[in-house]
Amino acid sequence: MANCDPTVVADIKESKIISDREYQVNSCGITDIKFINESYQRQFITQFEWRFDIKGKLQTFKEWEPTVTFPGVGVYKGQLILNPNTDCGDTANILVNVYPDINADFGFEYDTCVAGPVAFQDRSKTASILTSWNWDFGDGGKGSGKKAEHVYRKPGNIPVTLTVRDTNQCLATKTREVPYFPVPALIVIAPSSFRGCTPADILFENLSYPIDDTYSIRWKFGDGNESNAISPWHQYVDPGIYTVDLELISPIGCKTDTTFKNLITIFEAPKSDFTYSPEEVSNLYPKVQFQEASERAIGWFWDFGTGATSRELNPVYSFPDTGRFEVKLFVTHPSGCMDTSSQIVDVKPLVTYFLPNAFTPNEDSVNDVFQGVGILPGIRNFQFQIWNRWGEMVFQTDDPQVGWNGRKFNKGQEAPPGVYVTLVAFQGPRGDSHEYKGFVTLVR
Repeated sequence: MANCDPTVVADIKESKIISDREYQVNSCGITDIKFINESYQRQFITQFEWRFDIKGKLQTFKEWEPTVTFPGVGVYKGQLILNPNTDCGDTANILVNVYPDINADFGFEYDTCVAGPVAFQDRSKTASILTSWNWDFGDGGKGSGKKAEHVYRKPGNIPVTLTVRDTNQCLATKTREVPYFPVPALIVIAPSSFRGCTPADILFENLSYPIDDTYSIRWKFGDGNESNAISPWHQYVDPGIYTVDLELISPIGCKTDTTFKNLITIFEAPKSDFTYSPEEVSNLYPKVQFQEASERAIGWFWDFGTGATSRELNPVYSFPDTGRFEVKLFVTHPSGCMDTSSQIVDVKPLVTYFLPNAFTPNEDSVNDVFQGVGILPGIRNFQFQIWNRWGEMVFQTDDPQVGWNGRKFNKGQEAPPGVYVTLVAFQGPRGDSHEYKGFVTLVR
């Protein structure tokens, strides 16, 4: 009837609609099934009754949502009847399938002391037929089949879960903890060999598995030093050939060890050193002879600090400019080790200045101007002054390119012949003071 429509579902597994007013309820191994009455328009439902045929005996239930106990595996029929024998009645037919339960279980085997694959075997029990087996090995690995193998790279108490499914689509799971604490079947470390010079800092990487910080670890580096780290750093300071030992003990007492004979070869490091001449280098004498004084070297590389380099043993180099340059010598040992030394070469900006002692300003274009000459790069605060014998200044300039033409301040009347006092002062490129005092004879 339009306003008397019952709907039935179970709390164990949702009901499956077979056809109009016919429902199927499947239960995997559970015999106590609670039925959820979802009949609607309840205000019109005045009577209702559940009926089930259980082993040929009719059982009725007056609760709105009864729990029915079935005797075991089998197929059972039932009904939900609303408002019987009335115009506003309705009936839902129910088919209940109680499938055999699954007792999921599995076993495992492995060598508890030496790392290797763990073999898993399904031991589930059911009156039905299993169709699939899915393994979760607890470390991200997956598997399938009644039998499976898995290799673990890390130790521990590892939870493994098996999920099985049967022909009725029933599922069951079992989780068991696998205590996996073997020692590695093979100890592997890096480096596999090492040749270098002192001081040598080496990272010993333990590539063996399975191990973690619950294992007892003992490294012997062959120079009297030890470590308990999984992958330690160690520094060798003395030349020699060293044998390395590694011992591992698992938390359950399994032990393994390996000796890596003559694993490490340490050479005495090269020593870079050099001299140069002349010791005083300047813009006047910029060419320098370098002499290497290194020890245990077979290769040399010079960096002169100007962008120029050389691979000669004892190079000669001319510096293109003044300044302080860091010269470096890189030397190479036969093993490939390197050492570096450096020195500062100061190319000084030397200044030269010379004043003549006489001049003849007679406009014959020969020695007409009294002027100093020299090398003056980078000078500052230049002052050039001339006085007559009465102490009167007759010439002054701050330009080193300007000289005295024999007239007062180069513009007035001609100065008489005679001896004049001269003074030149300036600062060099690095602030050093220079002063030149003297006499000049004006000849007419």
